Amino acid sequence: MNQIARTRSAFTLVVLAGCEADSNLRPVTGEVLFKGKPVADAKVMFISPASARTASGQTNKAGEFALTTFEDKDGALIGEHKVAVSVFSDDAVSKMSLADQEALGRGLYEAKTGGIPARYAAHATSGLTAVVEPSGKNHYRFELDE
Repeated sequence: MNQIARTRSAFTLVVLAGCEADSNLRPVTGEVLFKGKPVADAKVMFISPASARTASGQTNKAGEFALTTFEDKDGALIGEHKVAVSVFSDDAVSKMSLADQEALGRGLYEAKTGGIPARYAAHATSGLTAVVEPSGKNHYRFELDE
Protein backbone atom coordinates (compact mmCIF):
# COMPACT_ATOMS: atom_id res chain seq x y z
CA MET A 1 0.00 0.00 0.00
CA ASN A 2 1.45 3.35 -0.97
CA GLN A 3 1.59 6.47 1.23
CA ILE A 4 -1.52 8.06 -0.32
CA ALA A 5 -3.60 4.92 0.23
CA ARG A 6 -2.42 4.69 3.88
CA THR A 7 -3.29 8.35 4.45
CA ARG A 8 -6.77 7.85 2.95
CA SER A 9 -7.33 4.77 5.13
CA ALA A 10 -6.29 6.65 8.27
CA PHE A 11 -8.54 9.58 7.31
CA THR A 12 -11.48 7.22 6.75
CA LEU A 13 -10.98 5.66 10.19
CA VAL A 14 -10.88 9.09 11.85
CA VAL A 15 -14.06 10.17 10.03
CA LEU A 16 -15.85 6.94 10.96
CA ALA A 17 -14.76 7.24 14.60
CA GLY A 18 -16.07 10.80 14.64
CA CYS A 19 -19.41 9.69 13.21
CA GLU A 20 -19.75 6.99 15.84
CA ALA A 21 -19.08 9.53 18.61
CA ASP A 22 -21.73 11.82 17.11
CA SER A 23 -24.26 8.97 17.07
CA ASN A 24 -23.90 8.73 20.86
CA LEU A 25 -24.87 12.41 21.31
CA ARG A 26 -28.41 13.65 21.86
CA PRO A 27 -29.63 17.25 21.95
CA VAL A 28 -30.00 18.50 25.54
CA THR A 29 -31.85 21.60 26.70
CA GLY A 30 -33.01 22.84 30.03
CA GLU A 31 -33.41 25.64 32.49
CA VAL A 32 -31.80 26.70 35.76
CA LEU A 33 -33.74 28.37 38.58
CA PHE A 34 -32.58 29.66 41.96
CA LYS A 35 -35.27 30.45 44.51
CA GLY A 36 -37.81 30.14 41.69
CA LYS A 37 -36.12 32.74 39.47
CA PRO A 38 -34.15 32.13 36.26
CA VAL A 39 -30.35 32.09 36.59
CA ALA A 40 -28.86 34.13 33.74
CA ASP A 41 -25.30 33.89 32.43
CA ALA A 42 -24.48 30.63 34.18
CA LYS A 43 -22.38 27.87 32.66
CA VAL A 44 -24.09 24.45 32.83
CA MET A 45 -21.74 21.47 32.54
CA PHE A 46 -22.66 17.79 32.07
CA ILE A 47 -19.75 15.52 33.05
CA SER A 48 -19.91 11.90 31.87
CA PRO A 49 -17.73 9.17 33.38
CA ALA A 50 -17.57 7.71 29.84
CA SER A 51 -15.79 10.72 28.32
CA ALA A 52 -13.08 13.23 29.04
CA ARG A 53 -15.11 15.80 27.09
CA THR A 54 -17.61 17.94 29.01
CA ALA A 55 -20.87 19.10 27.42
CA SER A 56 -21.64 22.69 28.36
CA GLY A 57 -23.95 25.57 27.64
CA GLN A 58 -24.61 29.12 28.79
CA THR A 59 -27.96 30.18 30.24
CA ASN A 60 -29.82 33.11 28.73
CA LYS A 61 -31.86 35.70 30.65
CA ALA A 62 -34.70 33.18 31.03
CA GLY A 63 -32.27 30.64 32.55
CA GLU A 64 -32.52 28.40 29.46
CA PHE A 65 -29.59 26.50 27.97
CA ALA A 66 -28.66 24.08 25.17
CA LEU A 67 -25.56 21.89 25.50
CA THR A 68 -22.57 21.65 23.18
CA THR A 69 -19.98 18.87 23.16
CA PHE A 70 -18.25 19.19 19.78
CA GLU A 71 -20.41 21.48 17.64
CA ASP A 72 -22.89 24.20 18.57
CA LYS A 73 -25.88 22.67 20.41
CA ASP A 74 -25.08 19.08 19.40
CA GLY A 75 -25.94 17.91 22.93
CA ALA A 76 -24.34 15.44 25.34
CA LEU A 77 -23.40 11.78 25.38
CA ILE A 78 -26.14 9.25 26.09
CA GLY A 79 -25.94 8.06 29.69
CA GLU A 80 -25.46 9.31 33.22
CA HIS A 81 -23.92 12.69 33.99
CA LYS A 82 -22.94 14.69 37.02
CA VAL A 83 -23.97 18.31 36.56
CA ALA A 84 -22.36 21.56 37.66
CA VAL A 85 -23.72 25.11 37.35
CA SER A 86 -21.30 28.01 37.72
CA VAL A 87 -21.93 31.75 37.74
CA PHE A 88 -18.17 32.34 37.64
CA SER A 89 -16.99 33.46 34.21
CA ASP A 90 -13.83 31.94 32.76
CA ASP A 91 -12.21 35.39 33.07
CA ALA A 92 -13.13 35.66 36.76
CA VAL A 93 -11.75 32.19 37.47
CA SER A 94 -8.49 32.98 35.67
CA LYS A 95 -8.00 35.99 37.97
CA MET A 96 -8.46 33.90 41.15
CA SER A 97 -5.51 32.57 43.12
CA LEU A 98 -4.67 28.92 42.56
CA ALA A 99 -5.96 28.15 46.07
CA ASP A 100 -9.30 29.82 45.28
CA GLN A 101 -9.52 27.99 41.93
CA GLU A 102 -8.94 24.68 43.70
CA ALA A 103 -11.54 25.54 46.35
CA LEU A 104 -14.02 26.45 43.60
CA GLY A 105 -13.36 23.13 41.85
CA ARG A 106 -14.13 21.31 45.09
CA GLY A 107 -17.28 23.36 45.70
CA LEU A 108 -15.76 24.98 48.78
CA TYR A 109 -15.08 28.50 47.53
CA GLU A 110 -16.56 31.04 49.91
CA ALA A 111 -17.52 34.11 47.93
CA LYS A 112 -20.35 36.55 48.01
CA THR A 113 -21.44 36.10 44.42
CA GLY A 114 -24.91 37.53 44.80
CA GLY A 115 -26.03 34.41 42.99
CA ILE A 116 -26.19 30.72 43.53
CA PRO A 117 -24.09 28.95 46.19
CA ALA A 118 -20.56 28.06 45.04
CA ARG A 119 -21.12 24.34 45.76
CA TYR A 120 -23.08 24.10 42.51
CA ALA A 121 -19.94 25.05 40.53
CA ALA A 122 -18.35 21.63 41.18
CA HIS A 123 -19.91 18.42 39.91
CA ALA A 124 -18.59 16.59 43.00
CA THR A 125 -20.57 18.82 45.39
CA SER A 126 -23.53 20.07 43.37
CA GLY A 127 -25.72 17.02 44.00
CA LEU A 128 -27.11 17.48 40.47
CA THR A 129 -27.36 14.59 38.03
CA ALA A 130 -29.01 13.86 34.70
CA VAL A 131 -29.46 10.85 32.45
CA VAL A 132 -29.37 11.61 28.73
CA GLU A 133 -31.74 9.18 27.04
CA PRO A 134 -31.17 7.72 23.54
CA SER A 135 -34.63 8.85 22.42
CA GLY A 136 -37.24 11.38 23.43
CA LYS A 137 -36.82 14.89 24.70
CA ASN A 138 -33.81 15.48 26.96
CA HIS A 139 -34.94 18.62 28.76
CA TYR A 140 -33.86 19.20 32.35
CA ARG A 141 -35.04 21.69 34.95
CA PHE A 142 -32.60 22.35 37.78
CA GLU A 143 -34.15 24.13 40.75
CA LEU A 144 -31.29 25.22 42.99
CA ASP A 145 -31.61 26.04 46.68
CA GLU A 146 -29.44 27.37 49.48
